Amino acid sequence: MSVLAAGLATLLAGALVLVVPIVGQRRYRRLVAEVGNDPDARLRHYRRGVQRAWAAVALVGVIGLLSGRSPASIGLTTGSHPGAGGEIVVDVGLFLALSAAVFRYGGDRVRRGLRRQARGFLALLPRGRQERLWFAAVAVTAGICEEVLLRGFAMAYVRWVWPSAGQGTVVFLTAAVFGLDHLYQGPRGVILTFVVGAVLGSIVTSTGSLLPAMAIHAMVDLRVLALPDLSAPSPEARLRGPAAPRSGHGPRP
Repeated sequence: MSVLAAGLATLLAGALVLVVPIVGQRRYRRLVAEVGNDPDARLRHYRRGVQRAWAAVALVGVIGLLSGRSPASIGLTTGSHPGAGGEIVVDVGLFLALSAAVFRYGGDRVRRGLRRQARGFLALLPRGRQERLWFAAVAVTAGICEEVLLRGFAMAYVRWVWPSAGQGTVVFLTAAVFGLDHLYQGPRGVILTFVVGAVLGSIVTSTGSLLPAMAIHAMVDLRVLALPDLSAPSPEARLRGPAAPRSGHGPRP
């Protein structure tokens, strides 16, 4: 690998570990602050996220050109077991479709559980047709770009700096970075995305291809479009009405 390619790869790897988690938190806090007053804030957040993701993938392409590596070196190939990869995508896709139906039609109890799980990214959820269309673009972009960055590039980089690392170590390290990059979602989100990253990394190492992981990643994110409106209070909460304010001094006469 050329000195320039090595330098760019190290800068990108450092950014994924050290910069993206902090910047992601700041951007999400800004979105939370703006979204109530600016009707275009969420759309603007979506568009900028898509642009940044593809710019990062373009940098991976530049690194590959400078180092003389082919796309197959980061898993952009059908892999050694394309049939197995296709079966995994179909099986997981069916499960995700079933879970999306449960999200949509599972009733108020399911909605309350979903709202608890979504607390860390509630402001990101789309409202209205235009936002939903843009969120679909965000989901597909994440499926492609995050897999190129956090499975393809990151795995190749770990193997380059640590040639003796086993497959399990590579999967663990890249899943940990994937989790950290979702720090804005809070501890629950970090743990969940770590687990998802470990599963996707295992699929990549077992099939030798990013393509199944890309498809599954995109489908996981697209399930958001099946969610009910989590911003509105539940029917039970509406029946109870607003909660009375708490005071440490007891009720006043």
